Amino acid sequence: MSFISKGLFQCPRYSTGYAALHNTIGFMPETHMLKPFAQRVGSTYQFMKNMIDIVQKDAFLIGENKRKADDEVKKQSAFTLSWILDEEKSSTIHFKGYTAKHKASGLSGLPRLYYDRNEPYEKEIKIRDYYLPSAVAVKPKAYIIPQAWQKVISLLALNGVQMKRLSADTEIDAEMYYIDDYKPAVRPFEGHYINSHVKLRLVQQKVRFYEGDYVVFTDQRQNRYIVEALEPQATDSFFTWNFFDTILSQKEHFSAYVFEDEAEKIVKNDTSLSRKLDEAKKNNPELAGSAQAQLNWLYRNSEYFEKTYMRYPVGRLLLTDKLDLK
Repeated sequence: MSFISKGLFQCPRYSTGYAALHNTIGFMPETHMLKPFAQRVGSTYQFMKNMIDIVQKDAFLIGENKRKADDEVKKQSAFTLSWILDEEKSSTIHFKGYTAKHKASGLSGLPRLYYDRNEPYEKEIKIRDYYLPSAVAVKPKAYIIPQAWQKVISLLALNGVQMKRLSADTEIDAEMYYIDDYKPAVRPFEGHYINSHVKLRLVQQKVRFYEGDYVVFTDQRQNRYIVEALEPQATDSFFTWNFFDTILSQKEHFSAYVFEDEAEKIVKNDTSLSRKLDEAKKNNPELAGSAQAQLNWLYRNSEYFEKTYMRYPVGRLLLTDKLDLK
């Protein structure tokens, strides 16, 4: 029986990673596929029996440690979202194995791998089991989620996250992420095209939220789950799993024959923007030679551009004392 507890299998999508988000002990036993069925069932049974015996014997200690972990996570301010292997550190384990050899394949006649059970060996081997943080998020005082994102709300509730709701329409100072870049997967995984390599731009701005929108305070024992789910750069965030993909499509644009007249007014009244356009044309011959490209540049840099395009809809609140909640 082998136990996978490092690296990829600590990601929140996996059983042990998900358990850790809730400060809970988790195990992922894997009985080797080459072992006889009876041995696989027997080893799994013995493992479960031993775990049940330990939990019964140490129930009070396990419960106390869980409560301590919950209390610490309530107060924790920074959360590691992803890890990289530490190439400088390693451990050693005593390994028992069989010598790897090659022989002709009965199918192709080409060399194939096999393990010679007549040549067992034992040796100390190096195992790289240390990791370093590669992305860290500092939690806000609270997150605010527009009520339109009901699937996200329902999953938060399913995971025991406590939420309040705005009692009135309110314009709020919030930190809002803009998605500057990301890479969607070229093939589906578990029915999703995973978003990765997310590059963010954090902007402080006033955003109008509405009566009934949800406020998630980060003073909860579910904080690890909350941050991992709502920070878009996290390995298994809701953004990673396509819950917010509609923000990645531009909904609004302009009709050139209508916008032409408005564009003239813009460059006439906004000298700063006009100078930026001139500078952009000097540096980009293609822009200088295309009327449509210039209209598009002006639109994207004007107040008329779709403000919610590529804006992650979940706000980060650093102050919450003036919120009117129910």
